[in-house]
Amino acid sequence: MKKFLTILCYCMLVGNIQAQELLNGTVMNELEEPLFGATLIWAGAESGTVADENGAFYLHKQDTIANLYIDYVGYQTMVVEVLPSENDLVITLDGVTDLMPVEVAAKKRDNYVSTLSTLNVESIGAGELRKAPCCNLAESFSTNAAVDVAYSDAVTGAREIMMLGLRGSYTQMMIEKRPAMTGLGSAFSLEYLPGTWLSGIQISKGTGTVQNGYQSIAGQINSELVKPFEDKKVFLNLYGSTFGRGEANLHLNHKVNEKLSSGLLLHASTRRNELDGNDDGFYDTPQKDMLDGMFRMFYRGDVFRSQINIHAIRDRHVAGQIPTVQSQNRYYVITQDHDRVELFAKAGYLGFENLNNTVGFILNASWHNLDSWYSERRHYGTQKNAYVSGLFSTALKNSIHKIDVGASYLYDDYDEWLYDYREGVDSIDLSRTESVPGAFVEYRYAPEFDEQGAFKNRLGATVGVRVDQHNIYGTLFTPRANVKYNFSENSIVRVSAGRGFRVANVIAENVGMLASNRVVYILENPEIEEAWNIGLNFTQNFELAGKDGSFSFDLYRTEFVNQIVMDMDERFDAVYFYNLNGRSFANSLLSVFSYEILDGLDFKVGYKFNDVRMSFQDGELRSKPMVPQHRGLITLDYKTTDEKWAINTGLQLVGKSRFVNLLENIEHNDAHYTGETDAYALVSAQLTRKFGKNFEVYLGGENLTNYTQKDPIIDAEDPFGDYFDATHIYAPITGAMGYIGIRWGIE
Repeated sequence: MKKFLTILCYCMLVGNIQAQELLNGTVMNELEEPLFGATLIWAGAESGTVADENGAFYLHKQDTIANLYIDYVGYQTMVVEVLPSENDLVITLDGVTDLMPVEVAAKKRDNYVSTLSTLNVESIGAGELRKAPCCNLAESFSTNAAVDVAYSDAVTGAREIMMLGLRGSYTQMMIEKRPAMTGLGSAFSLEYLPGTWLSGIQISKGTGTVQNGYQSIAGQINSELVKPFEDKKVFLNLYGSTFGRGEANLHLNHKVNEKLSSGLLLHASTRRNELDGNDDGFYDTPQKDMLDGMFRMFYRGDVFRSQINIHAIRDRHVAGQIPTVQSQNRYYVITQDHDRVELFAKAGYLGFENLNNTVGFILNASWHNLDSWYSERRHYGTQKNAYVSGLFSTALKNSIHKIDVGASYLYDDYDEWLYDYREGVDSIDLSRTESVPGAFVEYRYAPEFDEQGAFKNRLGATVGVRVDQHNIYGTLFTPRANVKYNFSENSIVRVSAGRGFRVANVIAENVGMLASNRVVYILENPEIEEAWNIGLNFTQNFELAGKDGSFSFDLYRTEFVNQIVMDMDERFDAVYFYNLNGRSFANSLLSVFSYEILDGLDFKVGYKFNDVRMSFQDGELRSKPMVPQHRGLITLDYKTTDEKWAINTGLQLVGKSRFVNLLENIEHNDAHYTGETDAYALVSAQLTRKFGKNFEVYLGGENLTNYTQKDPIIDAEDPFGDYFDATHIYAPITGAMGYIGIRWGIE
């Protein structure tokens, strides 16, 4: 994954590392983020090259003055006049150039895996995100085979991702290269980034680099936000669904001058309905109100760059039984209130005499308050977080060999309680303070090219180590390595291995299990989770019958040294948390094939196999419940040549998974909740019509097969009884849904 601090720094490639006939360069955006995947092609040429994960590129030089075209999703095409005497280029795309449109022969997809990057990173562009309503980050992976999204229970509406067969808590979430979405707000944090705020997503599989911390185990997902100097001056998005959901997003951007710009991102959403399709007396979807806003300020000077952002959220949920006019002593009600304020800033200095030297800093501070009721239980907490890091990057002998060194400090203060007011049940104090200074060093080796631009050395490597001193868990040593070999510019194999750690938030990350009357037992002091991840990737881009296609194959294994086990098998009326005593592992295989069948008609098919097992308290190693072994994805997308019409269709196939053991629940261990779940398929479709450059209407539907899980809540008739349980969810509980929306903007 692109390192999070290089958004503040740029690296010039030194011309003496190759023959004079080879042009070296770096492509970056206005914040010095390397734009890997950017396409570069000489005017009149039929082929070009693609920038690697560091933004570096290599091209055979022209004998005379020539124009070089640079194209990257989200930016206007840029043309640069290059002299024969020039050996090094630093190209900055800022998205605001006044150049007339140009024809670029190379076509870059909105969803692709680079065949030059050392890391196994999949990029999702804004065009891919618009193939579905993508009202928030949780809904941005519906056309992606690598990431799955599931509901945690049948009541709260909390969702989480899964990657490499593991829950989302094992994937490090980042926003513009900074760690984010952890702690008390993690259950709903995917909803805190509206879809229109996103300019792109990068999915890195495996442990990745050491620059972003020790937390990544299954991978990293980075969300890039729209910048005020490249977004429209005014942008409005309105959305409404047949389930009573309404959303509005408003972007207001102002460019003060060439160096200073600001933006305001506003979001409001609500859900109002009494939907109860299964007649169990419970809301199928929670009632919701959320206000979300972010102010952004950017300064882009010649030697100093900076940005400051303020993000505030007010989120309210009400779920549970639907009040009726009939007399009832009490209702089972769930309320979840979240308030969050966050400030993050970045700064970088570019004025070193040695242009290979760069330095950058990042600062993040947040306050999150949570106050939730689950009938007779209250989950309450306040989290205060601070994070600061700095990075220095330089070249060793030449720019083929680079080294990054940095340091960070993490502070997390939790005042968290689970109060249980039922007779004979103890409350649980989850408060703690974490203080973690750390440092890292990472070496990067880039492949060499000859004077014709062909590979001279096809190897590439990123090897790093970091050491963190945790005030509770002691010294954390994190080594990671990524190595790649290019058979050609279109064919690559990668291997990776690394270690990761994470501190589990046993209640905040598992709020879905509170939608039951199970008693929570934490049997011992939770230790830090630790795992090793090894992976293999092969990616092949190809051209067949004049059309572009690609094939990728991933194979990853995660082996846990320690894990916090959530055990719901032991007793039907309890959930246990304890440290792993035995083995726990996840094997994940993913294969994806994509091809442009005709002009504007794209086809993609993916298959995933997950084998996830762990040792439980009884000593038995068995599959983790509610994790399907088999998944499939098929998408078919068409866009007319004038781009006025687009239709996007998707089919998700979900295989069987193991139910939690309910054998002791004599009254309710019927066929709905024993053995394996059913396999099922989900169909979605969206039609988009553009009117001019700045207005479009989209409408579509989800779960068009109207498939729903039968009786998703156990003992819904007696929610205060011992058997009530809404956690056994493997499929949708709402049927077919329609939606409509508009997007409008002013340049």
